[in-house]
Amino acid sequence: MLKVLINNEIVDSAAIFPDRGYFYGYGVFETLLVINGHVIFLEEHLSRLNKGLKYLNIQKVIIRQEVETATRALSCYNGVIKINVSEENTIFTTRPVSYGQEQYESGYRLMLSGVKRNPTSHIVGIKSMNYLDNIIELEKAKKHGFNDALFLNIHEEICETAVANLFIIEDNKIITPEGSSGLLSGIVRQWVMDTYPVLEENITLDRLLLSEGAFVTNSVIGIMKVVAIDEVTLNHHKHKMIQQITNKYREVLDAIGRGL
Repeated sequence: MLKVLINNEIVDSAAIFPDRGYFYGYGVFETLLVINGHVIFLEEHLSRLNKGLKYLNIQKVIIRQEVETATRALSCYNGVIKINVSEENTIFTTRPVSYGQEQYESGYRLMLSGVKRNPTSHIVGIKSMNYLDNIIELEKAKKHGFNDALFLNIHEEICETAVANLFIIEDNKIITPEGSSGLLSGIVRQWVMDTYPVLEENITLDRLLLSEGAFVTNSVIGIMKVVAIDEVTLNHHKHKMIQQITNKYREVLDAIGRGL
């Protein structure tokens, strides 16, 4: 049975105060990877979470000790812990990691979504609990045999996927969509940008299809190569830079997981 920590109390089933978070998705969330009891990039996640709370004028601040206490209380030593915060509720839930080595070897197939991101929307820059577009398009993609949905913005530029950020390799350079395109800047996206020279540019669909390589990032999957967009196979997905970035990221995870 799923164990849930709600407002500092472990319960076997969810019992929340029905606030605007419940009714309208007025709140924020974070999804964090846990390795050997260590929460990966915890400070970075908390910074984004608390910035989102401030943006929504929710008078809460989630601190490191609160997350570490919840992780221990829910016996999450290797897995995923999710934090949902609204005006009246702070909820921690856990689940196992669902990505295995076979998935990394086969890569991701992305289905182009017909829903367009609006860079002026209030919800694109924060990890809002109002995730309806993402969930519907992700489920649609999976129903058609894809792993994720790829969003363009209203200017027909590549933005992000339903659950990840996207990068391309072009002339041996790492390029990602502009932060102003309507994307949510992920924690692993920022790690890539801090670790390697990365250009933020407008990326069209044609440019993606003609690139030398592509990969997506998020806090649970880490780095995942992209092998197809719709029915177009990307034969360039074996670009050596993607494997180099993947190996470097796994070294970082290993170090954090060992408490270094």
